[in-house]
Amino acid sequence: MAPKARARRSRVGPNWDNHRPSRSRPSHFFKIILPSTMRDMKLKLPEKFVREYGDKLSSVATLTVPNGSIWQVRLEKANNNIWFHGGWRDFVDYHSINYGYFLVFKYKGNSKFHVLVFDMTATEIEYPSNGDKKRQGNLNEIEMSTSYQIELINIENSPMSSTRGSVLPGGRERALQAARMFKPKNPSYIRIIQAYNIKLSYVYVTTEFAKKYVQRKNFVKLQASSGKRWPCQFRYRDGSSTPMTIGKGWKSFVTDNGIKAGDVCVFELINRMNVVLKVSIFRMAEYA
Repeated sequence: MAPKARARRSRVGPNWDNHRPSRSRPSHFFKIILPSTMRDMKLKLPEKFVREYGDKLSSVATLTVPNGSIWQVRLEKANNNIWFHGGWRDFVDYHSINYGYFLVFKYKGNSKFHVLVFDMTATEIEYPSNGDKKRQGNLNEIEMSTSYQIELINIENSPMSSTRGSVLPGGRERALQAARMFKPKNPSYIRIIQAYNIKLSYVYVTTEFAKKYVQRKNFVKLQASSGKRWPCQFRYRDGSSTPMTIGKGWKSFVTDNGIKAGDVCVFELINRMNVVLKVSIFRMAEYA
């Protein structure tokens, strides 16, 4: 009697062995965006990843998203820890990242990362299209002239679409373009208002503006176009003499002036001695 032929076990699906990264050197990691991440506006890299690659990372990392956009983010290193910091806020703002989002990083070597962004639905976001694929240079803030400062929002030629509310696509982009055409006579900077600015009751002050005009100041008044003023407080990072955000009082200003996520605000310094910022509001809904 002929022996039974041994059944051959067939492999089902793709050959994952050919695509599996080396187990000895992890090349992927994920981060969940926490409220503290939004508050500090920097993202800590995992300790295991830092042990493997930290010594090889330069002072600037490159982040690439699936649509080809390239972002440069400065790395902050201290006590064997590394954070994405300078320029990270621009990346977060442009992709409307909020707490609860889930980011997957693949390290490509030479301080270059590929990034996937997933929102609260556990689905990958629709990345804003970007006519200018490569964004080089410092993404913190740039000075447009001696008296006019604006954050580099990285939105110049990109048709934006809103995924929150019923506002028509392009409203935020047109509001930003209108804000950029508005040329105050005094030092100023621009902020696109994000959902976390309203929910967590604070808004960032651009670093260069704060260093030049409001160092060691504790209080600020925000003035609406009506002339009415709202007293607010600056918030500082521990040990810093430069304010990082406008905190207490911001919530009242937002509520009383009906500011919504996606609106664009121009903060203009009209009184240096008492630190009064006139706020011109370009509403996304009005430009939709």
